[in-house]
Amino acid sequence: MDPKQKPKGKLSIGSEVLQRLFENGKSPLSEQFMRWKLWAKWEEVVGPTIAKNAEPVGFQRGVLYVWVRNSSWMQQMIFMKDPIRDTINQKFENNFVKYIKFTLDRREVPTEDTSTFKEMIQKIAPESDDE
Repeated sequence: MDPKQKPKGKLSIGSEVLQRLFENGKSPLSEQFMRWKLWAKWEEVVGPTIAKNAEPVGFQRGVLYVWVRNSSWMQQMIFMKDPIRDTINQKFENNFVKYIKFTLDRREVPTEDTSTFKEMIQKIAPESDDE
């Protein structure tokens, strides 16, 4: 590149490029990035009261598994299932969550090792306020 020539667009940092790639892709890695993003923004999506009593614990093939603190909250969450799903799909990606399944037992959730993915993303794009 000629030193006198200026770049045409704003330069993007690596984490921005990866985020756009993960958000716009249709790969399994993209799906897991969206899942991780939902986990990170759960309280923002559902509000502080629900977030204290329910948390996402699994995601597989469009089904979001949400652990609920007790049976009273389970009943409440069943009534809020569709609005929560719609809010998630509005904020993240249309039709990202097709169905929400609530559980009182975390062992009922299909397991997959995603801790390494979360660690990889945090190394690449650590959450910081000094941007």
